Amino acid sequence: MAPRTRKRLCKFVFAGLSLLVLLAVLFVVWRFKAHRCADQESRDTLKKLCEEYTRNKVTGNLCPDMCTAHSIIFRECLNYRKGKKVMLAEWNTEKVILKSQYSHLQEYNSLISRHTDSQGKTVSLQPDMATFLMVVKNQLRAMLEVDIPYAAVMETVQKMWQMPWKIHETMSVATMESLWSLLQQDEYLTMQYFQGNKHFPKIYGSCGHFYVMEYTPPGDTLSPRWLNFKTGREIIKSATDWDKRAKVALSFLTFLTDLNTFHTEPLHLCDVKPKNYGVSADLTIQAIDVDMAFFETKMRGILGQGNCTKNEDCDFVYCTSSCDLSRRRCSEHRANNNLQAICEKIFVGHHGVPFSGLLRSPPAAIADRLNKALQECVKPSKSNNQSQKASPETLETIRDLLQESLQSNEPNR
Repeated sequence: MAPRTRKRLCKFVFAGLSLLVLLAVLFVVWRFKAHRCADQESRDTLKKLCEEYTRNKVTGNLCPDMCTAHSIIFRECLNYRKGKKVMLAEWNTEKVILKSQYSHLQEYNSLISRHTDSQGKTVSLQPDMATFLMVVKNQLRAMLEVDIPYAAVMETVQKMWQMPWKIHETMSVATMESLWSLLQQDEYLTMQYFQGNKHFPKIYGSCGHFYVMEYTPPGDTLSPRWLNFKTGREIIKSATDWDKRAKVALSFLTFLTDLNTFHTEPLHLCDVKPKNYGVSADLTIQAIDVDMAFFETKMRGILGQGNCTKNEDCDFVYCTSSCDLSRRRCSEHRANNNLQAICEKIFVGHHGVPFSGLLRSPPAAIADRLNKALQECVKPSKSNNQSQKASPETLETIRDLLQESLQSNEPNR
């Protein structure tokens, strides 16, 4: 082939590749814009919520702040269009999060029956308090997988509602509708159940189906920025911020212990990724997204209901199970555990991106031992060809190494 022909061919190939890259970038941008949430859409949602509050359709302890005093001010939409509604707001100069599974109250199941009377007027009939509390009891039992005494149900209602309400006092339609919309949100129930635990954000209250919670972002510790686009220089730190990252990792280990002891059943985390956790000012991690968190009994029900021909058919997000080939049914027992998921997705690095994990670039004094412990955590030793879960001993080994590194005065750290 003549040099000139080869040169033209190279130009043609280069132009073709450039066009493909451009089209790929445009497609990604289009997909992002198509699914990102719109601020105006969020403002319209909150406007409708306040209109319903004005018409006594919804209520809540923070409705006056949102709709009358306007001390809770919308700032930014944070979620995707097809997901739950998550918004960043400012409340008396402090950042807070507004959350709801759906945008509008009408998207939730209602306990209020409505019909048109002989005069053409809409008549609303609400259940009596005994019936309402029975429904609440069943909802809590379905979520917590334990039978709850009525006294505990009423105490739970008082705690979750955060508004003046005396036991046996009849609730208004707005109160019943608002509270019931909150109780249909599993994440809200989980967050409320763990209120008082330092690893879950505070819930300040609600208005209708939206609840307001503490703002605790992942920050650079869990979601590091790799490149400064103005200077083109890497800004991620490695050895110099080790102490901070080690303390956050220790907080994760304490969090995992709490999940096994706070309730009568352990809580399984099936969607572990950095953006689902926040880091407070004192470096305590908080679970800010627990849509895919389930107590033991519920976890077994989810895992054990599938048909399969191989183990991978039994995976539920990051909660894995095994396939009984003789029955072609998934086992109801989880094959991995929370510690493995945290080690793989948080400590080592999400999707295998090099140097992306929280425990990247450890001090030389513990590097070999820590890396070995993390490998054992992600892929525990096998026995009789059966996968084993990451052990409590592995957790303690990682904890001891992190504490050793923090106590060390090694100059290269």
